[in-house]
Amino acid sequence: MALPQLEAQFDLPATGQQHQRSAQAHQHDPYKIEYTEDATTFLAQRRATTHAAFFIPHLRPGMRVLDAGCGPGSITADLAALVRPAEVVGIDIEPKQIALAQAHAAERQLANLRLEVGDVTQLAFPDASFDAVFLHGVVEYVADPATVFTEVRRVLKAGGVMGARHGDWGGFLLAPPDPRVQQFFGLFQQFMAHNGGDPLCGRNQIGLVRQAGFTRTLVSASYDCWTTTPKAAHEVAQFLASYCTSAVFAEPLVQLGWVDHARLQDISSALRTWAEHEAAFAAEAWGEVLAWNV
Repeated sequence: MALPQLEAQFDLPATGQQHQRSAQAHQHDPYKIEYTEDATTFLAQRRATTHAAFFIPHLRPGMRVLDAGCGPGSITADLAALVRPAEVVGIDIEPKQIALAQAHAAERQLANLRLEVGDVTQLAFPDASFDAVFLHGVVEYVADPATVFTEVRRVLKAGGVMGARHGDWGGFLLAPPDPRVQQFFGLFQQFMAHNGGDPLCGRNQIGLVRQAGFTRTLVSASYDCWTTTPKAAHEVAQFLASYCTSAVFAEPLVQLGWVDHARLQDISSALRTWAEHEAAFAAEAWGEVLAWNV
């Protein structure tokens, strides 16, 4: 079953502008939603063939590419292999993610891959530096997403292409229904919005892309199934259950008065139990945008 629309559940706007009221009102770092140890392991399983399939056909050897918000670098490394000998630059605001990405690049012996700490809202590159820019699962956590797309257009060469893929939690699919599991995903979305992020970024990003000056665009959508095998269901449940009681998630929620530790422990147990059900199914919706700097 699909979760209720976020804007109805939490009375949040569907226009992707909630960052205007929360960007300066709260001190929590939205990036912390991503970077627990289990989350990093989960993210490192992503590959270009599964998470950048809409973007790959527009790449060719010799194109210089920026992966803005590269995380642990698994997708970034795939992009580097596709366009070599040209350079791929991966940036992330979290130094630990860059260290992981560098280790992954070394394992794959990708001499054309450069990784460095950087801010997607203030790209440290001259105008017209890249033939292509890739964004995946990053803008939804940024309090000022419009700035990101403006910066991307600035660093793209004339005729260059951007690929942006971001989650849309209003389209999340979950079975079988369990109120505690559903509460976890509701709290996750509420916390993201509280931190200035946009849980509906998948549908909202196209408006921001066009506002940034991109006039040639192509929009699509896709799903990532988290439960392709019983083993996959178990692994994702372990990740979610661990995150539910982690300091970066549990402590702020308790301090905000949204939930107590006992309830979070109950939710964590429910997530593990859910994965053992023969009908366990979860799939995340993503909005995709291709945009050319013409």
